[in-house]
Amino acid sequence: MAPEDEGLGLRTDPAQDRRNYVTRAPRFPIRASVQYRQGGEESWHEGTTINISRSGLLFSAAGPLEPQTVLEMRIAFPAELTGESETNVVCWGPVVRIELPGRQDEGPAVAASIFRYRFKSS
Repeated sequence: MAPEDEGLGLRTDPAQDRRNYVTRAPRFPIRASVQYRQGGEESWHEGTTINISRSGLLFSAAGPLEPQTVLEMRIAFPAELTGESETNVVCWGPVVRIELPGRQDEGPAVAASIFRYRFKSS
């Protein structure tokens, strides 16, 4: 390693990379209605999922949210996706990333982890 690279966290051992690599959960490009709110809020905000995995989701939001803000989210999976009746999932998790919109008439995309969920009857 060159002296100028010291302290940059560069790895020279490929085996080290494999040991520390965590496989990301597969993401599914599912469009579904999502309602979300921050802890303590009574009103819900509307959004649409962009993709979902077992560990999180990316959704279009009405406005910006701060990273680490814990959200309560309600996702309505339509019958076309579930093969049965509409299925609702309530989940909780922190905002982990914000993607700013490309146009002014769009809201940001919000990535949130899911640390707890439950199915809710329609």
